[in-house]
Amino acid sequence: MQRRAEIAISAGMAALAALFYFLGGFTQSVNPDDPGPGLFPRTLSLLLFVAAAAQILLSWRKKAAPVESGTGDAEGGVFSWRVFAGTIALSVLYGFVFDKASYLITTTGFLLAMMLLGGVRKWYVLLCVAAGYSLATYFLFGRVLMVPLK
Repeated sequence: MQRRAEIAISAGMAALAALFYFLGGFTQSVNPDDPGPGLFPRTLSLLLFVAAAAQILLSWRKKAAPVESGTGDAEGGVFSWRVFAGTIALSVLYGFVFDKASYLITTTGFLLAMMLLGGVRKWYVLLCVAAGYSLATYFLFGRVLMVPLK
Protein backbone atom coordinates (compact mmCIF):
# COMPACT_ATOMS: atom_id res chain seq x y z
CA MET A 1 0.00 0.00 0.00
CA GLN A 2 2.76 2.47 0.92
CA ARG A 3 4.67 1.71 -2.26
CA ARG A 4 1.61 2.40 -4.42
CA ALA A 5 0.97 5.64 -2.53
CA GLU A 6 4.56 6.79 -3.08
CA ILE A 7 4.27 6.01 -6.78
CA ALA A 8 0.93 7.83 -7.04
CA ILE A 9 2.26 10.93 -5.27
CA SER A 10 5.38 10.95 -7.44
CA ALA A 11 3.32 10.52 -10.61
CA GLY A 12 1.19 13.48 -9.54
CA MET A 13 4.31 15.58 -8.97
CA ALA A 14 5.64 14.57 -12.40
CA ALA A 15 2.33 15.59 -14.00
CA LEU A 16 2.45 18.96 -12.19
CA ALA A 17 6.04 19.44 -13.33
CA ALA A 18 5.04 18.77 -16.94
CA LEU A 19 2.12 21.20 -16.64
CA PHE A 20 4.35 23.94 -15.19
CA TYR A 21 6.92 23.31 -17.90
CA PHE A 22 4.36 23.99 -20.61
CA LEU A 23 2.89 26.97 -18.72
CA GLY A 24 6.36 28.47 -18.28
CA GLY A 25 6.86 29.24 -21.95
CA PHE A 26 7.31 32.97 -21.41
CA THR A 27 8.99 34.75 -24.29
CA GLN A 28 10.45 38.17 -24.80
CA SER A 29 10.96 40.23 -27.91
CA VAL A 30 13.70 42.58 -26.67
CA ASN A 31 16.71 40.29 -26.93
CA PRO A 32 16.18 36.99 -28.76
CA ASP A 33 19.53 35.61 -27.49
CA ASP A 34 18.49 35.99 -23.84
CA PRO A 35 16.70 32.89 -22.51
CA GLY A 36 13.96 35.09 -21.04
CA PRO A 37 11.80 34.82 -17.96
CA GLY A 38 10.70 31.28 -18.77
CA LEU A 39 14.13 29.80 -18.09
CA PHE A 40 13.81 29.59 -14.31
CA PRO A 41 10.34 27.98 -14.08
CA ARG A 42 11.16 25.57 -16.88
CA THR A 43 14.45 24.58 -15.25
CA LEU A 44 12.71 23.95 -11.92
CA SER A 45 9.99 21.99 -13.68
CA LEU A 46 12.56 19.77 -15.35
CA LEU A 47 14.37 19.18 -12.07
CA LEU A 48 11.08 18.36 -10.34
CA PHE A 49 10.17 15.95 -13.13
CA VAL A 50 13.55 14.19 -12.88
CA ALA A 51 13.23 13.91 -9.08
CA ALA A 52 9.68 12.56 -9.36
CA ALA A 53 10.74 10.01 -12.00
CA ALA A 54 13.64 8.90 -9.80
CA GLN A 55 11.26 8.49 -6.85
CA ILE A 56 8.91 6.41 -8.99
CA LEU A 57 11.79 4.14 -10.00
CA LEU A 58 13.02 3.80 -6.42
CA SER A 59 9.53 3.05 -5.14
CA TRP A 60 8.90 0.58 -7.95
CA ARG A 61 12.10 -1.35 -7.17
CA LYS A 62 11.51 -1.38 -3.42
CA LYS A 63 10.05 -4.57 -2.04
CA ALA A 64 6.66 -4.25 -0.42
CA ALA A 65 6.93 -4.09 3.36
CA PRO A 66 4.75 -6.43 5.39
CA VAL A 67 1.75 -4.64 6.85
CA GLU A 68 1.77 -4.57 10.64
CA SER A 69 -1.29 -3.97 12.73
CA GLY A 70 -0.25 -0.65 14.21
CA THR A 71 -1.88 1.63 16.67
CA GLY A 72 -2.21 4.46 14.19
CA ASP A 73 0.64 6.60 15.48
CA ALA A 74 2.98 8.53 13.23
CA GLU A 75 6.09 6.71 14.47
CA GLY A 76 4.86 3.31 13.31
CA GLY A 77 4.38 4.42 9.74
CA VAL A 78 0.63 3.74 9.91
CA PHE A 79 -1.79 6.42 8.75
CA SER A 80 -2.99 8.56 11.65
CA TRP A 81 -6.31 10.34 11.39
CA ARG A 82 -5.33 12.47 14.39
CA VAL A 83 -2.24 13.82 12.64
CA PHE A 84 -4.12 14.26 9.35
CA ALA A 85 -7.03 16.16 10.94
CA GLY A 86 -4.65 18.20 13.09
CA THR A 87 -2.58 19.19 10.07
CA ILE A 88 -5.68 20.29 8.15
CA ALA A 89 -7.07 22.21 11.15
CA LEU A 90 -3.76 23.94 11.88
CA SER A 91 -3.29 24.87 8.21
CA VAL A 92 -6.77 26.40 7.99
CA LEU A 93 -6.22 28.27 11.26
CA TYR A 94 -2.84 29.51 10.03
CA GLY A 95 -4.48 30.78 6.84
CA PHE A 96 -7.08 32.75 8.81
CA VAL A 97 -4.64 34.19 11.36
CA PHE A 98 -1.81 34.95 8.90
CA ASP A 99 -3.08 38.40 7.84
CA LYS A 100 -4.28 39.41 11.29
CA ALA A 101 -1.07 38.89 13.30
CA SER A 102 2.66 39.21 12.80
CA TYR A 103 4.34 36.81 10.38
CA LEU A 104 6.95 35.84 12.95
CA ILE A 105 4.37 35.06 15.63
CA THR A 106 1.97 33.11 13.40
CA THR A 107 4.66 31.11 11.62
CA THR A 108 6.53 30.27 14.82
CA GLY A 109 3.27 29.20 16.52
CA PHE A 110 2.21 27.14 13.50
CA LEU A 111 5.56 25.34 13.33
CA LEU A 112 5.57 24.70 17.10
CA ALA A 113 2.09 23.19 16.90
CA MET A 114 2.94 21.09 13.83
CA MET A 115 6.11 19.72 15.40
CA LEU A 116 4.27 18.92 18.64
CA LEU A 117 1.62 17.14 16.60
CA GLY A 118 4.37 15.24 14.79
CA GLY A 119 5.88 14.00 18.04
CA VAL A 120 8.80 16.37 18.68
CA ARG A 121 9.07 16.89 22.44
CA LYS A 122 12.51 18.42 23.07
CA TRP A 123 11.91 22.08 23.87
CA TYR A 124 15.23 23.30 22.47
CA VAL A 125 14.56 21.58 19.15
CA LEU A 126 11.04 23.01 19.02
CA LEU A 127 12.15 26.57 19.74
CA CYS A 128 15.31 26.57 17.63
CA VAL A 129 13.68 25.10 14.52
CA ALA A 130 10.47 27.14 14.71
CA ALA A 131 12.12 30.47 15.54
CA GLY A 132 15.09 29.85 13.24
CA TYR A 133 12.91 29.00 10.26
CA SER A 134 10.60 31.94 10.91
CA LEU A 135 13.48 34.40 11.22
CA ALA A 136 15.30 33.01 8.17
CA THR A 137 12.23 33.16 5.93
CA TYR A 138 11.28 36.59 7.28
CA PHE A 139 14.73 37.88 6.42
CA LEU A 140 14.73 36.23 2.99
CA PHE A 141 11.27 37.33 1.91
CA GLY A 142 10.88 40.53 3.90
CA ARG A 143 14.35 42.01 3.52
CA VAL A 144 16.10 40.38 0.56
CA LEU A 145 13.18 39.83 -1.84
CA MET A 146 11.19 42.76 -0.39
CA VAL A 147 7.92 40.87 -0.15
CA PRO A 148 5.73 42.82 2.29
CA LEU A 149 5.16 40.79 5.46
CA LYS A 150 3.52 41.96 8.66
